Amino acid sequence: MASSTSLASHILSLILLHLLLSPQPAYSVSGFRATLTRVPKHTTTNTFKTEPAGSLIKSPMTAENDVYLLSLAIGTPPVKFSAVMDTGSDLIWTKCKPNGLFDSSKSKSFSKINESCETAGLGYDCKQKYADGTSVSVTLGQETLTIGNQKIQNVKFACGKPNGKDLDRYNGIVGMGHGKLSLVSQLNERVFAYCLGSRFGPKTSSVLLAGSEASGINSNAQTMPLITQGDKPYYYISLEGISVGGTKLAVTKSDFAASSYGDGGMIIDSGTTFTYLEESIVNMISNEFMNQTKLKMSEKNNQYDELKHCFKSRGNVNAPTLVFHFEGANWELPDKNYIYQKDGGDMACLAFIAKKATDVSIFGNFQQQNMLVIYDLDKSSLSFKSCK
Repeated sequence: MASSTSLASHILSLILLHLLLSPQPAYSVSGFRATLTRVPKHTTTNTFKTEPAGSLIKSPMTAENDVYLLSLAIGTPPVKFSAVMDTGSDLIWTKCKPNGLFDSSKSKSFSKINESCETAGLGYDCKQKYADGTSVSVTLGQETLTIGNQKIQNVKFACGKPNGKDLDRYNGIVGMGHGKLSLVSQLNERVFAYCLGSRFGPKTSSVLLAGSEASGINSNAQTMPLITQGDKPYYYISLEGISVGGTKLAVTKSDFAASSYGDGGMIIDSGTTFTYLEESIVNMISNEFMNQTKLKMSEKNNQYDELKHCFKSRGNVNAPTLVFHFEGANWELPDKNYIYQKDGGDMACLAFIAKKATDVSIFGNFQQQNMLVIYDLDKSSLSFKSCK
């Protein structure tokens, strides 16, 4: 980083105001899937300048049903917008005029970059493609981003035109993956963390983007390895087993391992709502849950789209604790982190979605509620503990 003021010496604290919207909008409850579908290859680096603003930066954020939105501003003068915070992709983009808030022609700090979409890893068609089949047509540029009262100059971003209604309802995405165009990589931050607030109450949560000063926040936390798969921007984790109420299911590490072709594996992703697992594993979780609770599956499900394992419920369920056994760490899921129920609804569903065997498994943000998740890229580790 060329600036005399390194962002590695600051802590970026982004306050999440977790607001549940009611009534709920009529879009798929399967949740936003910001995860990329291909391997981007980025070959360029940036030179940044920052304006010193003290050791702590705060920026408001909100949770909108299925995703967590980061508040920031772009350009000079700054134009405020909110974007999905997504660890499953590595591009920063926002909708620009005429369909969005930002007009690059009116910004004093905007500049084009001499780089083709293909060399930037976006393909010859200049599209960012996501796992749910949606995509964004993009035009690359450089701009000043304002996060809290910190200005970061010469950030590579894209003006994006969403191709699909799921993406079009957001003003943009801030990619936090480890590809070279992500916010984390462009700021040269090696440690960052977030805490995602509960979906069942208007609680305040925080997300941290930190350098060396954050090294102590993982005390009393469990730690597992972060695994890389070629040039993919994902954060892979090694899942070795699952328990329901103390009963271990008949699954092994090999059920979640990536193949020699790069298929499969499991990633942790703040931009995907629910957890995606192979259908047979979702069925095992459901069967053991029903066996222990003595509940019966409902044949009709008109409220929850892709959530298929549902049951009648008008109150709290005496539900068992689920445990995901990762390499070196056990992640306990209380019922509120794996049972989804709409306000006022009479049906609840297990918050797991079946995937194809060759697709990647995803540990979604619903399962990460109220946990401080710490990414240490130098140590290739992921740590977690309660936000409380």
